[in-house]
This record gives sequence, C-alpha cells and structure tokens, in this order.
Amino acid sequence: MYASIARAVLDESHRQRAGMEVERLRERYPEASRDELADKVIRRAAVQCAAAGALLAGPAAFFGAMPFGADLAYQAVWLNRMVLSLAAIYREDDARSRAGGVLGGVAAGLGSEVLRQGLVRALRGALPRRPGVRTAVGALAGGALGFAAAMAVGRFAQDAFGGRRRLFGRR
Repeated sequence: MYASIARAVLDESHRQRAGMEVERLRERYPEASRDELADKVIRRAAVQCAAAGALLAGPAAFFGAMPFGADLAYQAVWLNRMVLSLAAIYREDDARSRAGGVLGGVAAGLGSEVLRQGLVRALRGALPRRPGVRTAVGALAGGALGFAAAMAVGRFAQDAFGGRRRLFGRR
C-alpha cells in the first residue's frame, strides 16, 4: 500500500496536471488575484477530500470496522496536487514545494485516517444497535475530517507560498 502511495504522490504527471489546472483557472478567471485562485484550488480539494472521507467513513461506521489506509492514497494524491497547484499559482515550483506537498499531503491524510479509525471505533461502542445512526454520523464526521485536513494543508501552503510563512528552511 505504501509503495503505491509513494508512486502516486511522486509521479511527475501530477505536477504537470496541477500546472494545467492553474492555467485553466487563470483563463477562466483572468481578473482573479493569486489569493483568489488559491482559494478556489483549496476549496475544490477540500470538497474532494470531504467526499472521500464521507463515502468511506459512513459504510465503515455501519459495519463497525474500517480497513486502515482505504482512502489515504486518494487524500494524499489530492492534497499533493493541491499543494503543487498552489506552488504554481505563487510561482514556487521547486524541490522544497514538492517536498512540502508530499509531506503535507501524507501527514494530513494519515492524521485524518487515524481520527476516522477512532471515530468508527467510538461509534461502534456508543451506538451498538443503531447502524443507521452510526452510518449518518460516520459519514458526516468523515467528511468533516477530510474537509478540515485539506483546508489546513491548503491554508498553510498558501501562507508559505504567499510569503507569509516559511515552509522549510530560509527564504
């Protein structure tokens, strides 16, 4: 599993795809500032990660178990692509930005994965005879965790690339 995540995140095509997405955004919103374009990229990634979290955590809460890492690869790829898009918007396409994308995506994905695992266990213990309620609560909470992870990584990267915070080392 981890080898497939590494291949997916380190694939050069994600950087190229992120660049093409940014160019499409610039064409679609020619008057938008860099921060406005970054907000659009962050929101899109947050919605994608929320959908993945909800679609996985809901059924997992129903059954009372969730395989570890089931949506980790999806989230890591989306978060990595988001950071690469932000780097392209702020014209910070270097090895540090790529490393930040990989580390941020995997760290946030792992963090939300661990929280979702705990949530599914807690729901199984708190509502043992209410699978429908567990499913609804699990889906909502899983979606919220995915959304929050993407927003946190996106805002941090936006601040770093916009010069408001250092990502790694010196500027």
